[in-house]
Amino acid sequence: MNKIFTYVALCFVAGLFALQAGHAQCYQLGATVGQLSPVLKTPIAFCPAPAQVGAVCDCPPGYVAVGYEGLEGNVYGGMVLSQFKLRCKQLNPDGTLGAAVTVTCSNGTSMLGTPDGPVDAGAGQALVGAEVRIGCAMDAVYGRSKLLSEVYTGQANSASTVMPFIGGPGGSAQPVMYAPNGNVFVGMQTYVEPGPNPAGSAGITAGVAWRYAPILNVSCGAACSIASIAVSNISACNNNGTPNNPGDDTFTANVTVTYATPPASGNLNLSGDGTASVAVGSIGATSYTFTGVSMSADGTPIALTATFSADPVCTLTNNNAGSAPASCSAPALTCTVNSITASNLSVCNDNGTPNNPADDTFTANITVTFSNPPASGTLNLAGTATASVPVSALGAGTYTFTGVTMPANGLLIQLTASFSATACTLTNFNAGTSPAFCSSGVATIPTMSEWGLILFALIIFSFSVVFGMKQQQTLAMGNAGGNMALPSSKLPFDKALYFKVLPVVYLVFLVVFATLMAFGYNLTNADIPGSLFAGGLIAYLVQFVMKSTSDQ
Repeated sequence: MNKIFTYVALCFVAGLFALQAGHAQCYQLGATVGQLSPVLKTPIAFCPAPAQVGAVCDCPPGYVAVGYEGLEGNVYGGMVLSQFKLRCKQLNPDGTLGAAVTVTCSNGTSMLGTPDGPVDAGAGQALVGAEVRIGCAMDAVYGRSKLLSEVYTGQANSASTVMPFIGGPGGSAQPVMYAPNGNVFVGMQTYVEPGPNPAGSAGITAGVAWRYAPILNVSCGAACSIASIAVSNISACNNNGTPNNPGDDTFTANVTVTYATPPASGNLNLSGDGTASVAVGSIGATSYTFTGVSMSADGTPIALTATFSADPVCTLTNNNAGSAPASCSAPALTCTVNSITASNLSVCNDNGTPNNPADDTFTANITVTFSNPPASGTLNLAGTATASVPVSALGAGTYTFTGVTMPANGLLIQLTASFSATACTLTNFNAGTSPAFCSSGVATIPTMSEWGLILFALIIFSFSVVFGMKQQQTLAMGNAGGNMALPSSKLPFDKALYFKVLPVVYLVFLVVFATLMAFGYNLTNADIPGSLFAGGLIAYLVQFVMKSTSDQ
């Protein structure tokens, strides 16, 4: 009887062990994410703009938040946070945490300040709550952590460990906020300062709303796993009709994902350099091939991640699944004008006007060198010389304008070469020195200063002639035995005779100037008034001589 009882007892215990083994428990992060109420900055006169909603910064699927790090020091103070990130670890099926740490995106886009942190929870712990200090910006973050083994069993998150803070003591302390029991922090909704007042404030973190997810106890069936991601049938590069834009060059390839024990629902998702998705109901038992996946042709290693949506922990990343083809587009080449030089300078040509330097010229060859000229339009020369040639007539990288006419003035040759079809230009302020002018520039008729001397001389000469002849007449009368009379102070003047002589004198001046101009002379501003005054004096002398001669 005792033997029978012992046998039954052993069978019962064995059955219990078998039952327990059949219902072994594993842990995974729930897909449903909740969010606590936001804690936001308080707008005041110094920082009047309200907080602006930013990005959602969550840990990767299957990861929990275990710490934080940030930058501190900005326009609000030396210990005020400019931005901060959450630090995440993967939740393993046995309830432990992975060793690798990954960070979320930043709450705040400002890059001001110096690093603060990182701060991580103790071994086997995750963030379940947090306290912040806030004013115009977030001054500090104090985490609350808890053992995952206590979270699994639903113990109160408020019974948690206070973690070291990042930031400083400014702002106002806000109540501690906890995830619901059985949940852990997995991310945050970010808020940023929009600016512009005060200057430099834009992008500083201005608030946070913590996001959380439950830790679930699940049956430990055969675990889903992804074994490999392989790329095949890589196509050639396609420039997509934009041969000068490497940014849109692509290629296609087949991507094969090999796995075991996939979940019964959801999708198999491909991300990274290529994106694709397929319902689990359409995949094979151990592998699936995404065909014709489009990726960027940039010549770099192909990085791909495969994930089952129903089991985010079932994921694999291959950072070198193959090499993408190099880009098949070339950026548009930039047109440049490299140099402008003058050669074969001729001697000065007075153009048949030896007394007019203004029309003196010379010729030279102007060579322009360039790179990547436009396909249409003209190459134009401007400055000391002007010329133009169609782009179709240009040589490879150089063109010479021959026999270009320029002023001969002894100055520096300044030339600008430009293409009409594009903003491609160059100016050379010293392409050489032009020959000096070869016209004498000496007028055969006096200039203004010389006319003044002539008029002065004529006046003196007139007085000398008049008084000389009157004195001679007086002496002659005395020698003849008459009474010697004193010379009259009145200048002798025969009005009628004067106005007969004056037109003749002016006519002579006109004939002289016409003759000179026929040989290239150009009238000056002094010629006409000088001629008028001189003609009047000469006419007076002529009439005086004629009258004196007739009186004798």
